[in-house]
Amino acid sequence: MRLGALAFLAGILLLHQMPELPARNWAMALPAIILALIFIPRWRLPAWGLTGFLWALLLAAPPSALPVELEGAELWIEGWIATIPDRESRSIRFEFETARAQHGEQAVPFSGRLRLSWWDDGERGAHSPAARTELRVGDRWGFAVRLKRPHGLLNPGGFDYERWLYAKSIVATGTIRARPLPQRLAEAECYPLDRYRQRIADRFQQLLPGNPYAGILVALAVGDESGITPWQWELLNRVGISHLMSISGSHIGLVAGIVFGLVWIGWSRSPRLALRWPATRVAALATILGAGAYTLLSGLSVPAQRSCLMVAVAMIALLLQRPAAPSRVLALALLAVLIVDPGAPLMAGFWLSFGAVAVILYSVSGRWREGRLLGQTLTLQLNITLAMLPLSLLFFQQFPLLSPLANLIAIPWVDCTVLPLSLLAALAEPLGTTVQTAALDLAVLTLDGLWHIMVWLDRWPGMVLYRPAPPLWSLGFALPGIAVLLAPRGLPGRWLGVPLCLPLLWPPAVGPEPGGFWFTFLDAGSGPAAVVQTQHHVLVYDTGPKLGTTLDAGRAVVVPFLRRQGATQVDVLIISHADGQHTGGVRSLRELMPVARILTSAPEQTPIDGAEPCRAGQVWDWDGVRFQMLHPPERGFSDDNASCVLRVEGAAGRVLLPGDIERSAESALVASHGMDLAAEILIAPHHGHRNQSTPAFLNAVQPRYILLATGYRNRYGYPRPNTVARYQATGATLLDPADEGALTFRVEPGRVLEPERYRRDQRRYWHGQ
Repeated sequence: MRLGALAFLAGILLLHQMPELPARNWAMALPAIILALIFIPRWRLPAWGLTGFLWALLLAAPPSALPVELEGAELWIEGWIATIPDRESRSIRFEFETARAQHGEQAVPFSGRLRLSWWDDGERGAHSPAARTELRVGDRWGFAVRLKRPHGLLNPGGFDYERWLYAKSIVATGTIRARPLPQRLAEAECYPLDRYRQRIADRFQQLLPGNPYAGILVALAVGDESGITPWQWELLNRVGISHLMSISGSHIGLVAGIVFGLVWIGWSRSPRLALRWPATRVAALATILGAGAYTLLSGLSVPAQRSCLMVAVAMIALLLQRPAAPSRVLALALLAVLIVDPGAPLMAGFWLSFGAVAVILYSVSGRWREGRLLGQTLTLQLNITLAMLPLSLLFFQQFPLLSPLANLIAIPWVDCTVLPLSLLAALAEPLGTTVQTAALDLAVLTLDGLWHIMVWLDRWPGMVLYRPAPPLWSLGFALPGIAVLLAPRGLPGRWLGVPLCLPLLWPPAVGPEPGGFWFTFLDAGSGPAAVVQTQHHVLVYDTGPKLGTTLDAGRAVVVPFLRRQGATQVDVLIISHADGQHTGGVRSLRELMPVARILTSAPEQTPIDGAEPCRAGQVWDWDGVRFQMLHPPERGFSDDNASCVLRVEGAAGRVLLPGDIERSAESALVASHGMDLAAEILIAPHHGHRNQSTPAFLNAVQPRYILLATGYRNRYGYPRPNTVARYQATGATLLDPADEGALTFRVEPGRVLEPERYRRDQRRYWHGQ
């Protein structure tokens, strides 16, 4: 069973690595494979793997059900609010289950789950924030919307938004229009459990107005994490206790233990009941019901599902009075989760949840001794921390060194005070506001004490290990190495686990050759963000736009890319000019990574401490690569025309980064530099705006590749057709990260100058074309 569950998982993973889905007809072989699994023992293991592959194929959905011709068109849709709305300062987001759709007067054959955003445009009435607070899960609404197929930014080290949407079965995203007015068509037609969860969440927010811990208490009570702020998540991740601040497997286990103990004690006190039904069996049945109810209340997250299934299997074994090996219980839980949701392995939480439990079982099986609780608990925390190292580096490129200490403090603190008080407040609604408020006030008081300790730990310097993403082959050494290190003390040669883990922490260094450089134009949305790497230095040119009220391209794109490349600091950051499409990620980049020097065209308009003006004539050399600032001069230009224009020249080619210069600046560059402007790679000025890139400028540059930063289906219509025609007339290849993902050019002697297109090279079947 254990090997079978792993083989089933391997088959699912094989499907998830494919760029395109195979024909669904292959799933018709599933019954024959299952028969082979049952009746032919020697084929059992490969049959398990093939069953997993075909089962995932059977349940796999096409990447999007929205026809391309309907992208951006105004549709009228009707359906149900399917999740608790996520409120931000200027918008609200929720998932919407579509019942019907129409375009004009024509019905559209389209259905599925959508992720909708309703932005505050300053209007009163039905489109005001006050009206939006009336949104309730299960209500039937009609909206005018504009939809687009699932599409996200694709960069090395970045978050795969399209994979996340696919794993949640979302077929399109979109925005709600102000006109025609949204209409509530019916109330409370479906999703009663989520409606109850929303009522508890709203009640908590009502009783704790403006309290910074309200979102965490809501997450612990009903699993809705939308109220936890980004800065809170960052601190929790840095100290390694983020898993405690929403409903996790350990919380399900704690609730199960509380229910079992209370029912067993209560039932045992009645001899008549205990003689008729043994207290152990009654407590086991109540535990299944209690764990199941809390799992439903959590919104069925993967860690909660895993823990609930493990509790159910263990309690059923107790009811049947049959022993249940913990590893077999874990294998059954794994198999059940994968059967219900083959897309679960696409989420990092799946691996962290099952991995942590596997480590606990491996660490305590046959080794747990009474009377040594503190020492064994500390050892267990260290084992979990060490074992989670490969997954933490693989998914996040960081590892909190304080995790064992922080968890040793936080786990009993949360499990014994904050969590029970949050649950009490959630269940105390029938008892009145006084009891609910008292429970919440106590929960806030205890959580505030824990938070101050975590903030103090977070101030310790150097307590987060940042490493480049390890190559997959290194896991083949690290996982056996960790298993050896965590083996019982009597096993000889445990020290051999240390060298096996070294490639994980210090993967082979890969970088440009002397005289060469790597140029990456990142997929950052509607603004540019570029990185130049030489053998020992890193330069960042612009940081892209803000991506919402709480996210920007620096945090979501630039920093993850740099960490994946193994960069420890930015040697020079150039902000071409003071425009939000170029400066959106500056603050996050500086918060998350050291920046040695900052250049910008208008320091007085770009409030960045320590920024220096960029000026024509600035020159420096790194590792045989020459960096030269061509523009602006001391005076004569302002705004877009004063953008920092940088040329990077190596032994095998040149790149020209012109910011948002317009015709007058282009003419000045041609007059002062002439054919010295020549560069194989040109970033298109101003995203391909109309009347950009004069023929004289393009003739001087003579680019082979012209790169645009427009963003997917941008609202400005960039690039303009006349500008595109002008670019195409040069014979250059036009590329846009919105279509290609991150574009990397390895400009080195002996290499053909061709782009690496991240969307094509790392394509999976859920990615759009």
